[in-house]
Amino acid sequence: MNSTRQLSQLTVNLSYLKQNILELRKLQPGKELLFMVKADAYGHGLLPIVQFSFEEAGVRSFGVACVKEALTIRKELPELECDIYVFSEVALDIKSNKELYLNYRIFPVISSHTDLDTFLNTYGDQFKFFPLCLKFNTGMNRLGFSCDEVALVAEKIVSRGRSEIFHLMSHFANSSLSLNKNKRNGIQRDRFENIKRKFGELNISFKHSSLANSGALEQGFKSDDDFIRPGLMLYGPSSLSLKHRDLGIWKAKNISKLETTVIKVFPVNKGDPLSYGSTPCPESGQVIILPLGYGDGINSSYQKAKINFGKFEGHVCARVCMDMITILVSKDIEIKEGERLAIWSYKGNSLNDLSIQTKTIPYELVIQLTSRVPRVYMTGEIDLNNENSSS
Repeated sequence: MNSTRQLSQLTVNLSYLKQNILELRKLQPGKELLFMVKADAYGHGLLPIVQFSFEEAGVRSFGVACVKEALTIRKELPELECDIYVFSEVALDIKSNKELYLNYRIFPVISSHTDLDTFLNTYGDQFKFFPLCLKFNTGMNRLGFSCDEVALVAEKIVSRGRSEIFHLMSHFANSSLSLNKNKRNGIQRDRFENIKRKFGELNISFKHSSLANSGALEQGFKSDDDFIRPGLMLYGPSSLSLKHRDLGIWKAKNISKLETTVIKVFPVNKGDPLSYGSTPCPESGQVIILPLGYGDGINSSYQKAKINFGKFEGHVCARVCMDMITILVSKDIEIKEGERLAIWSYKGNSLNDLSIQTKTIPYELVIQLTSRVPRVYMTGEIDLNNENSSS
């Protein structure tokens, strides 16, 4: 693995990813994983995450948002015999996409009659034996066939000489809330079971089915579906809302650490002007300058946020710049230029706590990191009590 240290870098511990996958399999025995790796594997690096998950953790199915992401996997990792599902930007009406689905065996998750008609009729001969994946809207009200359209969808499938759906799906809208107490979650479960029953009555079978996403899985969701679709939970942070995290039975390790290097330290008095706009320093202490800014994905939501650096806490006391951030710490803290600090770490609540401080969600904190921040990959255990040491 690449271990070259940069001033700032996102260090991804692939061993922790494997541990999280193994723990999920213990929690959901016998279930196949459809691992969501859209948006560059949630900012962690699409190709390294897919390759490691396939080769070292036995994952055989991956979910992406668009054809481009799927094609990147197929072209760059041609030796991987895995299934790849496109969930959002299916665009079957674009002829070139049709060729890509066929030639690279990429599965479009069909959620509209336009795409279904294209799949079954316009390209019927080419797709005659191609896996048919369908998504139904049980309450998310985003993508998917309506629950009352089962008979119509079945009729279209039968008219083309088919009798099987390869993968039947739906998606929880409120799994970040209580599965048991939130009525909408119960309604969605019942609707999906009813859809499966109706297809059976119409002599349409389905090889695979899935409903559970990260929030549901964190709460120990059980069903007779043979697939589960984990996303954020395998990268470490919780997808449950702050008020409902006590419902989670899932304990994972963050697989990434955003670390950087102190490039300047100086004393400051209350009221001293700092950075753009001459922001008055809120109190006396020390200012440390870190080489991360909005050009790297550290946006204005960080302003006034408190950051736990492990041995001490600091808070962003001035406007975030393109490539620098200004942190105020106590004058009693011993810190020197060149020291390493972690904006977030491998510790369980690190990313979640930072998301609270920045009034955002863990997804955004990682995904918004730009390519200016190198991704460095490693394996092995980390001394969680000494994370600010060299990786």
